[in-house]
Amino acid sequence: MRGAKSDAPDPIAVEVGRLWADLGPKTAIRLYRASVKIAYRQSLRAPAPDRVLKKVARRRTGRT
Repeated sequence: MRGAKSDAPDPIAVEVGRLWADLGPKTAIRLYRASVKIAYRQSLRAPAPDRVLKKVARRRTGRT
């Protein structure tokens, strides 16, 4: 199981969407779960130069 820190290294918000629990004997909570969404900032990378040149060449020739 992975942690949120490895998936979203710089989280900025968490939304808890749904909570539920399984009850055991004598109504003790045996297991609980939460459905969450994590918002994080993702660093942007410029496209590789060769990919940009290929797109420009396709536009000029009219090919897709």
